[in-house]
Amino acid sequence: MGRIVLLVLASVFALQMNAQNEPGKFYISPKVGYNMANITLLDQYGADPRHGIHAGISAEYAFNEMITIEPGVFYSMQGAAFKISSVKFGINSDYLNVPVLVKVYAANGLHVFAGPQFGYLMSSRIKVKTGINLIDGILNVVSNNIDLTKYQKNLDVAIVAGLGYQSVNGFNISASYHFGMTNVPDFGDFKWGDETFTFNPDAKNSVLQVSIGYRF
Repeated sequence: MGRIVLLVLASVFALQMNAQNEPGKFYISPKVGYNMANITLLDQYGADPRHGIHAGISAEYAFNEMITIEPGVFYSMQGAAFKISSVKFGINSDYLNVPVLVKVYAANGLHVFAGPQFGYLMSSRIKVKTGINLIDGILNVVSNNIDLTKYQKNLDVAIVAGLGYQSVNGFNISASYHFGMTNVPDFGDFKWGDETFTFNPDAKNSVLQVSIGYRF
């Protein structure tokens, strides 16, 4: 009896493994999810994360039942929030991210993934909140005309690592962390008298993402 149960369980396991990925097949998966983003330098001084969303689409190619590669294109809300006295400031940076992930599947659709991500800075603005509506309105009209992209690097490189679950009916869910490798600020050199200084603080993007999607 025990051998029969083990045989049945092994058969179910094999079917689940084979049901996840068909070797040589491409899959398309639109995805959307939650971002909790921060900037490392500001995080050291007690900054709050920026809460936002990401959305996009990925294409997954199966080398075999267990290993796939998944490039994608995603809009991503990133940045950070910090407080000076009673005034809250938000750095609202929006990126177009292109991750290229290698995924390794285990039993029942569970998988881990990792790979590089290349991001293009689309826009960056300051959001101000004092708690007084009239003042906030005026300050945000002014701040919307301040383009922070002039002071940030256009290209952002990150390493992505995470885990997920792919169901046999197409739905998937994943959680990942994005470790920024590129300093966000780009102030360039400045002169003081006869001296030239380079200001290049160690401030990198970091993002925790939770995604849901459907693969077909």
